[in-house]
Amino acid sequence: MAKLFYLHWHEAELRERVAPLRKAGYDVAGHANIETLAQFGEALPDAVIISLDRLPSHGRTVAEWFWEAKKRQHVPIIFAGGEPDKIKTTKEKFPQAIFCATAELPERIARLVKEK
Repeated sequence: MAKLFYLHWHEAELRERVAPLRKAGYDVAGHANIETLAQFGEALPDAVIISLDRLPSHGRTVAEWFWEAKKRQHVPIIFAGGEPDKIKTTKEKFPQAIFCATAELPERIARLVKEK
């Protein structure tokens, strides 16, 4: 099953968001802080999920860092949730990313896995 990296800036909320994805069978590493980002090494996830519901500018910074390395540019980034103005700003900066509501994540990831 797909290996996912989910970033959301609130640990308790992150656990709630990761639960349905794990229940669906995905291998999800969830992180609520930036200290764990350098742990990827060669074991890249199949997709990165970045929540725009909290600290969206931090999420955009992480996405920029993630895609700046050529070896990570093939990994899709999914931005989940967020206020309309924050989504618009993020879409302008990352037009190649995937955007969806948080509730739509399991379905969107299933489609992404099927497309690969």
